[in-house]
Amino acid sequence: MKRPWLTASLISVTAVIGMAGVHHEAHMELVRGLSSFRAALPPGTTFTYGSAHPAILSLGATLTDITLRDGSLTLRASRMRLGHPRPTPDGGLSIRAVEVREPFLQTPTQIIHGSTLSLRQLVLPPSRPATEGHSRIDPAHIALAHGQIEQLSVQNLVPSPSPGPINVHSLFSGRLTLDNYGPALVTTLRTEGSTIAYERTVHAPGQEPQLVSGQASLERLDLKQKDLAAQVAALWDHHPLPPHMAPPESFAARNFRLSMTSGTIRLDELHGTGTLEKQTATMTQDLKGFHFQSDEKLPFPINGAGSTAHSVQVSNLDDHTSQTDASLTVPGFMTLTASARTVQTDFAQGHSSPQQMLQSTALQNVSFSLKGDRLLDTGFILSARQAGNGMTAEQLRQQAAQVLQTALSVNPALSAIPDYVANPGGRTLTVTYASGTPVSLRVLNDAFSSPASMLAFLASPDLKASAQ
Repeated sequence: MKRPWLTASLISVTAVIGMAGVHHEAHMELVRGLSSFRAALPPGTTFTYGSAHPAILSLGATLTDITLRDGSLTLRASRMRLGHPRPTPDGGLSIRAVEVREPFLQTPTQIIHGSTLSLRQLVLPPSRPATEGHSRIDPAHIALAHGQIEQLSVQNLVPSPSPGPINVHSLFSGRLTLDNYGPALVTTLRTEGSTIAYERTVHAPGQEPQLVSGQASLERLDLKQKDLAAQVAALWDHHPLPPHMAPPESFAARNFRLSMTSGTIRLDELHGTGTLEKQTATMTQDLKGFHFQSDEKLPFPINGAGSTAHSVQVSNLDDHTSQTDASLTVPGFMTLTASARTVQTDFAQGHSSPQQMLQSTALQNVSFSLKGDRLLDTGFILSARQAGNGMTAEQLRQQAAQVLQTALSVNPALSAIPDYVANPGGRTLTVTYASGTPVSLRVLNDAFSSPASMLAFLASPDLKASAQ
């Protein structure tokens, strides 16, 4: 049996309970209705409960110790209370309130459970025809005024298929809240105290792939998104995201922490806004405060709390072009700016893998600017300490400049790069790439796959550098 029968069975249970509550039937009438429902279940599906009581005042019912098994799928709850369930004119189901204690769902690939689940003004659409791998319930047409789950835990039982670089094996959220969910509505999502545990495969030249683990945590996330239901439905049914999807109206993240074997990265605050007007989507993001901690303390101070990043992305949904401008500032250390214009060559087909994304995204132009005297100075000082061969930081700097001068001699337009490395002098280094014909990111990625292809790319007249 597949998940569609489980979903359909749950709706049928709700409908039976609702009829008993609405018509003020006695306890035995509710029990008979549940028995009839159980007898009508398909082969291999079982439904048990400890007790069932009509709730006259709330026009609903309360069940305890519920277990619904459908082949390899199991749903359990210690208590479920439903208030005023009733059919809708189009054949769906409306429920004023749902309260569930200890909800638990196990599938062949996941275990999902929480301490409590609360739903208000839930409207389920009519069941759609069953198809392989799809639920009978269409998530794009579910409506929910308010939903909240406490102590949500998701455990993945099956690792990501190879060659997936990251495998998320567990997720936890102290509280997840959803408001105003439904078709074309502006939905608000909030998570508090969330943690993700993951593993990733690290590939190093000449070495066997290594599996390293890490953990990411987030104190709080707030998201306001129009028609989030359509995006959830696309992911649920394994379809590409809607091509003209509106950006989030607003989002904010606080106290993000990424713990790795090499150290810990912390981000203090992230805020963003988005608009969609006349097929032009604009997304603005601002980041403040980022830090890195490791076992070895850096021998020089960096103002992580005062560091900032800013980006603006403007996308034309008609011609599928996108312009992105970003900047990163670490006070007294460095300023980095970047600008890129890309075009999607097969936007309507969507992208189900990073490889397809590289193939379908083409770069029209890109530029990077760096003002970082202290960044270079610090880098060569650390390199001299780690080398331990008696070479000074200045000697390493001149050596690096000579190596770059030799490597970039195939393109005189890049001579500013080794000159800047040898003597930044308070200048700003700018590197630009502008092609008359957009080049796919796959081609650019392949250009760095071997020394020969890299030299060919560096010799391109579309690549230039200046230092001013």
